[in-house]
Amino acid sequence: MKFKSVSLFIVIAFFTMAIYATQPLHAETTLFERSRTESFAMLGEVPAPKTGFRMGVVLITLANPYWVSMKNGYEQAAIDLGIAIDVQAAPQENSTTAQLDILENMVAKHYDAISVHTITAHNLIPGLVKAEQKGIVTVASKRVDMKAAEEAGANPVALGLVDYYAQGKTGAEYIARELAGKGGGEVAIIEGLPGAPQSQGRRDGAWDGFNSEPSVKIVSIQPANWDRNKAYDVTTGLLQAHPDLKGIMCANDVMALAAVEAIDRAGKTGQVMVGGIDLIGQAREAITEGRLACSVAFSPFVIGELVTRTAIAASMGKKIPESLRVISVLANKNNVHLLEDWK
Repeated sequence: MKFKSVSLFIVIAFFTMAIYATQPLHAETTLFERSRTESFAMLGEVPAPKTGFRMGVVLITLANPYWVSMKNGYEQAAIDLGIAIDVQAAPQENSTTAQLDILENMVAKHYDAISVHTITAHNLIPGLVKAEQKGIVTVASKRVDMKAAEEAGANPVALGLVDYYAQGKTGAEYIARELAGKGGGEVAIIEGLPGAPQSQGRRDGAWDGFNSEPSVKIVSIQPANWDRNKAYDVTTGLLQAHPDLKGIMCANDVMALAAVEAIDRAGKTGQVMVGGIDLIGQAREAITEGRLACSVAFSPFVIGELVTRTAIAASMGKKIPESLRVISVLANKNNVHLLEDWK
């Protein structure tokens, strides 16, 4: 009887080990993987592109890691879906004329589809009109003034992939809540390029986010044109004009990291909370180190992948859902360790 019991135990143990051996070690998906899966599911199945499908992409600039990550997403999607892709960008985030030149050159090459990420609401409309006249499918974020584009004769597939207002509000609300626990204080907002829809949306969201907390007072809103050096100078000036400043919400991580540097240089390390948007690699490291309070993360890599899939689908006649989007996540000291694979 004892022998039989031991034998039964061995058999049970063997099958238990076999079952666990077939299971993945990490069954729970990461936030990045979930973002990809949920975003792709919103679009649905993508029809196979025609043979020799060529796509052009016009980005804002590759001087910002955010746009580099998006470029990588576009190029990865092109490999996965078997198409040729040409990704180009303007030299700087305010190079509106150069960006239009890139688009018009792509139109002249008669790509099957072109995706654009416009610097301002209007600078690429002339190129979108020329693409429409040649029968080229275009995909654009809703940063483009769609009413003006339609009146001019363009008809791009408009995607509201990112809620810029919600991003600014989410980051500012987090800083406001944290400051409220310490008695509140003075805060400021550093926006990007005045007139740029993403800058305006994030600025307005940050304004409402800070104003949601009575103990917090906004003392300044200044532009830094998405520029690191400009943001450093703006922050230095803010610290001099408002020595009791307790928080700054920036419209992107590049400016937020510059603000942190200026705070350190002023000898106020840890005394001013700074928030950013994009969760670039340097920002993730700064949050881990406790130097940056937060960053609102949405994956530019997934945007590149999703827009590529959208352009192919639209070219093949598929109706594109108006609700298509990517999710945003607030990264802070409590969850940054769960975002190591974010890109």
